[in-house]
Amino acid sequence: MKDPILNRHLVINPDLVVLSPAMVPRTDAPQISQMLKVPLNENKFFLEAHVKLRPVDFATEGVFLAGLAHSPKTIDESISQAKAAAARACTIISKDKYEAEAIIASVNEDICSGCGVCESVCAYGAPEIVLKEGKRISQVNEALCKGCGSCVSSCPSGAMQQLGFKSQQLFAMTDAALK
Repeated sequence: MKDPILNRHLVINPDLVVLSPAMVPRTDAPQISQMLKVPLNENKFFLEAHVKLRPVDFATEGVFLAGLAHSPKTIDESISQAKAAAARACTIISKDKYEAEAIIASVNEDICSGCGVCESVCAYGAPEIVLKEGKRISQVNEALCKGCGSCVSSCPSGAMQQLGFKSQQLFAMTDAALK
């Protein structure tokens, strides 16, 4: 074997070779994911809300993650992440009141076709299709909605709206971002 630092070939005769076992997610992760309304990544580990801005938060408010639930990592990394999750939880439980997100999606039931596109694209499970007066329409569970806008942008009938924003405002922001 050639050592790139010494730039020499080395011969090593070890007494023991230790292989690290694979770290795999728990088999019940999909059930927990559905129960808590939290997403999984492609490897079936739990996915944080934002890699840089909210690394210990789930997309579901008030649920935090640490250690091997997130991804394979060392003990030191797991401890650091657990301390961060505990500190993050303290920011919520230390308050007298908890206020939910104000910017959420809403449905104009008059023009909703009940197609279910909003339900399929929402990572938080906020919209769901229900029967109301014999018509399929979407309803938004306001407690689950995080105001991401994915349902609003995907609604083919334009029935989904972001509270606090008009469609013209959203189009203007999108156009500005693309320039």
